[in-house]
Amino acid sequence: MTKSRNAGSFEDAAFEVVRILTAAKAGQATGLSPKTIRDYTDPDRAGRPSLETAVKLDAACFAAAGRAPFLEAYTRQLSASTNETPQRFGDVLTEALDIPGAVGRLLDTVRRTTLPTSPRGAALSDGEREKVLKVLQEPRRELDDLEAAVMSTPKK
Repeated sequence: MTKSRNAGSFEDAAFEVVRILTAAKAGQATGLSPKTIRDYTDPDRAGRPSLETAVKLDAACFAAAGRAPFLEAYTRQLSASTNETPQRFGDVLTEALDIPGAVGRLLDTVRRTTLPTSPRGAALSDGEREKVLKVLQEPRRELDDLEAAVMSTPKK
């Protein structure tokens, strides 16, 4: 039975690492046992990976899938904890923290659409081209939101 994890939690990030790499490969990347890696996915356990371990796991995931699950979780949690209210338009930090996740999703899409096992290999099929173009809009929107937030910040 799969346990419920909060989206953006470190347990959810660890689960994404295991999904992307497998516990065995994640263990090899960090020098830890696969059981320790799997334990990080359990919301009922107290242990969490150190920052050094999280960076190693993110680096391995980035090399494999173009994503950094712990960085995504960290930026999400930082964004949530730096707002007194739900996300406000014009908050520069909040807008900036949305960018890494959007870029990670774009990199993952590009990686998946250019795999040797994809329909046209490294070349893009029409469907893959459309998918990349669609996902490419998200980082652009996030950058536009950041620019608007910076421009709307009062000058002192």
